[in-house]
Amino acid sequence: MTIRKKRAITMVLILGIAITMFSCALMTMSFRKMQADTYVHTSLLNTTSAISRLNYALSFGKPLNKYYGLDELLEETMSLSEDILGIEVIDKEGTQITTCGQTLESVRQSGAGEQYILKKDSIYTFVPFDAGMLVMRLNISGVLESTRNYISFITRVALCVLAGIFAMTLLCFLLYSGDSISVKRMRYTGIIILLLAQGVMSGISMHYMDVSYRESVEKVALATSRMVETDINAVIDKGVSYSEITGLDRYLSHLVADIPELSNLVIGERTSGSLNNTSEFKLSIKGEDEGRISLLCHYNQNQINNIRRNNIIDSLILILIIVFISLEAINFLTKHLEMKDQRKDGELYLPGFRLFVFVEGIAFSLDLGFFSVLSSKMFSAMNLPDSMSFLSGMPNTMFSAAVLIGLFEASSLIRRFGMKRMLTFGIIMGIVGYIFCAIAINLPMLILARFIFGFCDGIIINSIRLYASSQADPEIHTRILVEYMAAINLGVSCGVVIGGLLADAASYTTVFLAGAALGAVCLLLIWFAGFPRRQEAKEEMSFLIAIKELGKPQILIFMVCVVLPLYIATLFVGYTFPLFGDEAGFSNSMVSGCLMINFIIIAYLTDPISEWAMKKFSPKILVPVYMVLQTISIGIFVVTSSVWAAILALVLTSLWDCFGMVAMDLGLDHIEGTNTEKCTLLQMLFGKLGMVIGPVAITTQLGRGSAGATGVIVVIMIIGFILYMISTIVFSKGRSKESDQPCKGGHK
Repeated sequence: MTIRKKRAITMVLILGIAITMFSCALMTMSFRKMQADTYVHTSLLNTTSAISRLNYALSFGKPLNKYYGLDELLEETMSLSEDILGIEVIDKEGTQITTCGQTLESVRQSGAGEQYILKKDSIYTFVPFDAGMLVMRLNISGVLESTRNYISFITRVALCVLAGIFAMTLLCFLLYSGDSISVKRMRYTGIIILLLAQGVMSGISMHYMDVSYRESVEKVALATSRMVETDINAVIDKGVSYSEITGLDRYLSHLVADIPELSNLVIGERTSGSLNNTSEFKLSIKGEDEGRISLLCHYNQNQINNIRRNNIIDSLILILIIVFISLEAINFLTKHLEMKDQRKDGELYLPGFRLFVFVEGIAFSLDLGFFSVLSSKMFSAMNLPDSMSFLSGMPNTMFSAAVLIGLFEASSLIRRFGMKRMLTFGIIMGIVGYIFCAIAINLPMLILARFIFGFCDGIIINSIRLYASSQADPEIHTRILVEYMAAINLGVSCGVVIGGLLADAASYTTVFLAGAALGAVCLLLIWFAGFPRRQEAKEEMSFLIAIKELGKPQILIFMVCVVLPLYIATLFVGYTFPLFGDEAGFSNSMVSGCLMINFIIIAYLTDPISEWAMKKFSPKILVPVYMVLQTISIGIFVVTSSVWAAILALVLTSLWDCFGMVAMDLGLDHIEGTNTEKCTLLQMLFGKLGMVIGPVAITTQLGRGSAGATGVIVVIMIIGFILYMISTIVFSKGRSKESDQPCKGGHK
């Protein structure tokens, strides 16, 4: 099929403009998040000395509300930086003890571990000490100003990139003779142009962010020098001359221990030379000659390089997201041009179907990278005993319970109302659930919101899988599943990163509202996908009919010993890994980036790996192999509790999923009389039962850390594997005995 050159050029330019604008938005959020992080970190350094003195004074048993030097200490801390607008002191119960400066409102942590909260006119950050917490109100204008400068910079870069896209498009398309080109050529040419343009734009942005971070390190050293100067002058004000002060080296060693960017601090005579990886700051010491004494700040280059590397990883993740969206956009557009004339009423339109699944995957996975952390924070905010820690997993449990409820009558409802109406209802439930998540202020509200949201996942995913399994033509069945698996995993890989970035740059509420908005877009795409209004049934199908299949012992054992443990094992990716990332100090975007590895591997490698595995081995062999590999991969993380083991387990479990999920779907084919649709319904049922049981089982062990809690998954997998292998041996012996018995008529 061909397309006119003018139309092709116009389409590529429109895609280029849309993707470049989206790229600018992602990069701006990433930059703002980095600026807020470094700004808050620098500001917190100003409290290091005050916290040490406060803890020392309170260590003698004096109550916080009787510490009479508190106001003076707060004023001294505020004098270190003009960015500190106010400080509020609260005790462990959150009761206000005193304030200094302008605090405007009483802001509290929404959960343990939250470092700061962005408000319209301020940043509120939290500094814990032994008897309570300092809540500092910081001036946000510096972050906003640097963000505005970045927006101006990235806009100029974007305009240059768009000019480059226009020039490359004209040059490439004009190389082809004639007035038209093939859609296939347009696809590959457009992909190359868009990827090159976004690669250049992302590289320039990455360099800008790296320079900004290195400037922030200088600000850390400057803030440290001001703190040292203030502390020394505070001692001199008490009647001690500078030459009589002792223990300066010990003081500096204690101070630098709380500043990861610095490796050493040295006070001495001011020098005129310069040293590598060192900054020198003049100290104004009372009673001493101006400029005679200086502070040498030696940088911790390893720590700085690690953070720079993490920033680069963040940028590369954004590049991948832009690449995926570019590929999906150009592929959809060109496939639509190729297939639009073949579209028939009442028949699934695959380009529209893939686009719907891709956007739906983005919309309803935005909170995947942080939701378990949010649940844990809300539980911590309730100050309940550790014996009730299972409540932090209840939002996930209720989500899975709602999915399970929606599953019971999914098949019959599809036949009764049609895919289009079922999916529309599911998307609406997802939008409502997201809105309730956005307004949830405590754990009970979040549990209710997640229960509502669960119907979305239950209806959409279950309906599509059941719709595919009901197809009489195996080729259509396979095509639907392949398109679905590729699109949903790419969508989720993009959504989890975008959601994590939004959470860091704005708030969890913003993420939920963005998800609701994308859900509204999905409502329009349902109609474009061409789902049939009704589906003719060859035989009656319902949950009650399917569950009768459990009367066959082999099917029951397979569901309990294989499907249930393997679905519980999937919680390592979506539940325990984010918790581990939070423990390890990963940002939301870093956790999301790691999770993206899982979805990318499954999206691109399922087809080749599963095809190779199924040709070499039967599902009967692959299923136990899959269980063993998953158990070993997760077990390595449980035993070592290290970052490298967690990431290795994430990669390995993703690779095994590429063939394991397919093998599990076909794992009952060797049993005579099995029905694909009924077995699919049962697998979904027991899979969701695993998703209900898993979070509760894991959270009861969270006191041992996320790695220790993940050990529950390994134990369940081992028990399931042993029971399944025993049953396989028993049934194999039973068949052998039957084969040895002569049949009627004397034949075996």
